[in-house]
Amino acid sequence: MVHPDIEDVLSLTPLQEGLYFHWLYRDGDGDSYTLQDTLELQGPLDAQRLREAVKSALAAHPGLRAAFRARPKTGELIQVVFRGIEAPWITVDLSDVPQRCREAELGALLAYELRREFDLARPPLLRTLCVKLDHEHHVFAMTYHHILLDGWSAELLLEQIVAVYDRGEPVSGIAAPEPVNPARAYGDWLAARDRRGAQQVWTAYLAGVRSGTCVAPPKSVNTASRSRRTTSALDPETTGRLRDHARRNNLTLNSLVQTAWGLLLGRVCGSDDVVYGRTVAGRPPELPGSHDMIGMFTNVVPVRIRPEPGESVLRLCTRVQSEQTVLWEHDHLGLADIQEVCGVNDLFDTVYSFQSFQSLSAGVHERTGHARGLRIRPAGHNAPHFPLSLIAFMDDEQLTTTLVFAADAFDDSLAESLAARLPELLSHMADNPGMPVEDVAALPVPVVPRHAEAAPHEHEVNAGPEPSGSERAGIERSLIGLYSTVLGIPEEELSAHDDFFELGGNSLLATRLVGQIRTILGRDLPLRQLFDHPVVADLAREFVSRGA
Repeated sequence: MVHPDIEDVLSLTPLQEGLYFHWLYRDGDGDSYTLQDTLELQGPLDAQRLREAVKSALAAHPGLRAAFRARPKTGELIQVVFRGIEAPWITVDLSDVPQRCREAELGALLAYELRREFDLARPPLLRTLCVKLDHEHHVFAMTYHHILLDGWSAELLLEQIVAVYDRGEPVSGIAAPEPVNPARAYGDWLAARDRRGAQQVWTAYLAGVRSGTCVAPPKSVNTASRSRRTTSALDPETTGRLRDHARRNNLTLNSLVQTAWGLLLGRVCGSDDVVYGRTVAGRPPELPGSHDMIGMFTNVVPVRIRPEPGESVLRLCTRVQSEQTVLWEHDHLGLADIQEVCGVNDLFDTVYSFQSFQSLSAGVHERTGHARGLRIRPAGHNAPHFPLSLIAFMDDEQLTTTLVFAADAFDDSLAESLAARLPELLSHMADNPGMPVEDVAALPVPVVPRHAEAAPHEHEVNAGPEPSGSERAGIERSLIGLYSTVLGIPEEELSAHDDFFELGGNSLLATRLVGQIRTILGRDLPLRQLFDHPVVADLAREFVSRGA
């Protein structure tokens, strides 16, 4: 029997599966996937009306009322949509605080909201804060887990909240828009894709990749509190020459920037075969209303930059664009699947995105009607969770790039050098169509040192007393049975010396195994412990010695 409070049960999108896995694997240092968008409100504000607008948004979009869980028996990842969920609404009045202290108090409140982690099993994964600085100056903050919303959806949601506030109706007259469930429509579309065909295409594209391209120290992540950014722009005249160059050669600006970025990463890493991540919208044009869907539809897929001997930069750009034309209809495949079929974990730790949409943050929004005189503009920013991210966009007539990096992973000089070299390289590409790839080597780009292997975990050095043989043997037999179930390998072909990941396990299967261990063995196993001890015998030993 379905619980009366449950409205729907849906599958996860590929990126949601990855985010769920990372949430399980977190190590207690905070969640880099907790994001926050803020609006600065200047003028007369009806705070209760704004709260009703937020309630309306949650009522309208089922995905905002979802919890994320694994089915106990199968480990299948699902999102469970509940009825009647409302976002927590917190109000703080700082108008009595001395003006010189208000900004610091506001900053502390916003930082506190970012530090508060979400439990993905307990909705809603979104909360709001309205801070009064004085009678006509407020700040509205929406803090949420990234598993709920991609960047475009967060922009749409804020626009919708403001639009509902602005309708000019009395609060009691506000009604939620017609309920829709884009997550179900998208899930149906995703289920109809040719997954095997997509795997074959990605396998061919990544053939020969021996290791991932990682430029940051191991386990580096980016958070708003540890984020730095530097922005560079081509002047309008140079941007115009670059656009003319693209048009003459049937290329997009996106393809030019992607190629230039890959060549610079190759210089940084000392490699002629570079892989980095590229964000894709995940909004198929054949799906009605996909542009206006609110949820998590973005995906991150690999870009491979591998110049051929004697190749010109122009020819490489053309090849990169041609390859992505083929890959476009396979961008729906999740990164975990792509890494599995190519046999390389951690393909990259750098991500690139080209923002072609008009963002809410593009300018100040003047409102009329009920909100007459209220000026609304965005404030603050989020940090992509990858330790190094490049965002490219057109700002009026200038091609602009923002490099976002984890301050504790990169020296400022490296980031500033990369930020300066990218416009320089793009300018060379515009002025020298036949420029050989080898000329990129002349750019003064620092090379990152090779990172040493991570030191053994303390528990691997001093694991404690050896458990009794009979006790461990019983757990080993149980684990072998579960490995067999999850991996689809006959139990008689497995032994206590087998490694879960060497047998074909991946992050999603690991999540399923953890669910099986919890259900069948009654043991709550942290996902990180499975990654640290994937061999049956070692995991059994951990169970006994640490009471897992």
